[in-house]
Amino acid sequence: MRRMLDMEDLPIGARVRTPTGRVGTVVKHRGAESKRDHFQRVVVFVGPRPRDTVALQPHLLERVDKCPPEPGGERRIDR
Repeated sequence: MRRMLDMEDLPIGARVRTPTGRVGTVVKHRGAESKRDHFQRVVVFVGPRPRDTVALQPHLLERVDKCPPEPGGERRIDR
């Protein structure tokens, strides 16, 4: 069984896998930003365009830093 991750387990720059299977890089941490939304979120860059980001709760992500680096730089995304 997978251990639930917290924001401290996903530092900026960490490689993660989203629930849909896309691999991306953590670019920002966001706290609870409204009175109705008390969840912390991790912003993940998942695409070739600058605005291809998703904000997900940390327990939905899986860290994949242990994978070997991809040729062509770190901005390349698995599909």
